[in-house]
Amino acid sequence: MSMEEPRAKLSRVCIRTDPWDSSLVVKDRYEWRKYGQKVVKNTQHPRSYYRCVRDNCRVKKRVERLAEDPRMVITTYEGRHAHSPPRDEDEPEASSHTTLFW
Repeated sequence: MSMEEPRAKLSRVCIRTDPWDSSLVVKDRYEWRKYGQKVVKNTQHPRSYYRCVRDNCRVKKRVERLAEDPRMVITTYEGRHAHSPPRDEDEPEASSHTTLFW
């Protein structure tokens, strides 16, 4: 009998982008490193793969455009961050902000 690691939690976010924005950048306050891209069946838009840049954080995300509506960007997160998001330089220290849970 083999011991398998439990599957990581998945969450999805859909964001409507400006029609002229062709990038797949989703600003979620975390820092990511792109490690791959592939062509997806039945769409002209590629899917991009990212990993969190922090040591000991194994969160991954996939970003792609919806085939039926290219203005929609679908981001799928896999895992849970082992750290808080970096503080925005423009954000006051005492300010309250929403904590993102994936």
